[in-house]
Amino acid sequence: MKTPMLLGDRAARRAQQPDSKTNGPRLGYKISEWSKMTGTSRATTWRAIKTGKLKALNYFGIKLIPESERARLFQL
Repeated sequence: MKTPMLLGDRAARRAQQPDSKTNGPRLGYKISEWSKMTGTSRATTWRAIKTGKLKALNYFGIKLIPESERARLFQL
């Protein structure tokens, strides 16, 4: 008999798995991904985009923050 899978366990396993869908460098981050990565709220992220402090682009209707912004802000 299988034990019930907790949502946190599933999310942790998915985070550890390599992303087989991508073969090259990441182009950008969704608003929610960016917020989690930077520790800010989604509202703060949207505010930074609207004020021009953070660049974003539309990719087939999905708002993405380019990888270059992460490099610029975190100076990696």
